Amino acid sequence: MKTIFPILLLTSYVILLCSCASQTQNENLYESSYMSIINTYSGEYFVGIGSGKAPTEEMAIKIAKARALGELADNIKVTIMSKLEVISTEITVGDQSQVSESVKEKIISLGNATVRSPEYEILNVSRRDAEFHAEVLAKKLIIKHVEESARDLEFNDDIDKILELIK
Repeated sequence: MKTIFPILLLTSYVILLCSCASQTQNENLYESSYMSIINTYSGEYFVGIGSGKAPTEEMAIKIAKARALGELADNIKVTIMSKLEVISTEITVGDQSQVSESVKEKIISLGNATVRSPEYEILNVSRRDAEFHAEVLAKKLIIKHVEESARDLEFNDDIDKILELIK
């Protein structure tokens, strides 16, 4: 009995060590494939990757899509702009002058990026531990997003200039 206990202890230690190494290897594999996807698309697209798990495949994919869309919106940098216009008028009658000024301010403030009609790719769906696990890629062409945003902000005359800046 005394010789069996050290063998069981050693066996448990080896199994624990192997499972930790396997988990680290799987995480590194996931990170490298994630970076590969980002590098593939980042030149032309804004991207986001999300994962989800649920009892059904459909629900796991919906959760992954929602998370991918959230990451996609987080990855788009939002510029806050304001326009200030000061109008001064002077009315002179004889020796008397009257000056009036008015200030007109337009602030364009966007808290979160709005991404309309992104494309989705299902990267992986598997079943583990009685649950479905899904990974989804959400992507939006940078040019399309800029065009849509410029139209929303009524910069119709400047769309071509804006697109030239990002090329």
